[in-house]
Amino acid sequence: MAAALPRLDRSNPSSRLGIDSKPVLAPAAPAVVSMVAAVREQKSERAGSWRYSTQLNEQLTAGQRALEYVDQLSDQLSGLKLKLSQELGQRRVDREELSSKVAEFSTLWAARSQHTGGSIDGHLKFHLAQDAKEVFRARGLELESLSSGTAEMLTFYTGVRGTGPASVAVGGEISRENLLRQFNRALAPSGIRTEADQSGALVFSVAEEALPSLQSKLAIRGGGIRFPAGQANRLKLESELPAITPSHWSTDDHASVRQSLQKVVMALEQLEQTRAAISSAMGEAKLAIEQLSTMNESEWAQSFVGDFNGRFNQSSDYRFFSDIAPALMGMSRYRVLSLLALR
Repeated sequence: MAAALPRLDRSNPSSRLGIDSKPVLAPAAPAVVSMVAAVREQKSERAGSWRYSTQLNEQLTAGQRALEYVDQLSDQLSGLKLKLSQELGQRRVDREELSSKVAEFSTLWAARSQHTGGSIDGHLKFHLAQDAKEVFRARGLELESLSSGTAEMLTFYTGVRGTGPASVAVGGEISRENLLRQFNRALAPSGIRTEADQSGALVFSVAEEALPSLQSKLAIRGGGIRFPAGQANRLKLESELPAITPSHWSTDDHASVRQSLQKVVMALEQLEQTRAAISSAMGEAKLAIEQLSTMNESEWAQSFVGDFNGRFNQSSDYRFFSDIAPALMGMSRYRVLSLLALR
């Protein structure tokens, strides 16, 4: 009986069970591992480039939308300019038709947020990666008086849903840097940013659509030094005039028509500058997309730094800032994070 039993291979556990053994895969050779890693890296690079290219394409779409809106404004202004010029040669001014054209342009100008998705603000500045902001000042809030003198706690009430009172400690010889930091930390939940302008004055900024509500709700309570204690008092906000003010264009007589014509000509020049800025930014985006298709992130970073330094190290006049701004177009938060990961 023992002789009739099959001989078992003790080195193969499967044979001891009387089943067919399956082939065992040998460890991958180093060359194969390297090849797989290279493929994965290429796929990762392509995915990263695709993500950034998609973002840049979205920015190009936003730029095209802004261009179309600027062209609509220019077309209407050109028609108004022609009509104003014609009226100056007439004995009587057609107030009704002129007023209608001014009102038509004013309506289009007031709807810039809807037409551009918030990429063009009231000062005809092009904002590619964020919504247009409205800059304003608050009467009684000056950096000099807030950073010196007796210490006091100021409490702000913005009326923004989901936010509560926000407190800022002022005075006591606090540095301006710490003061601005406190303001930004306290008001950021309400969408308000604080900074010092070129003259050192304290200015605030908020999304354009949020300013009307803020003007009617923003209040402050002090400690009886700079602002009264007890019940909060409404802050008086002073927003900057927009670049174009159709409400100031009068068409009552020849003198007012002549003045309005001058303002229309200036507005057309401003629109042309905005159009050039948008076109320049879109050109930078297209270049960035082309670069992403031919180089990896590390190579792109070296190219970007060289180009940025070349532009920044120019004569220190105000014009070179307009060259630097488009260069930052392709620099997104996601790209910064990926570049830091390379270190």
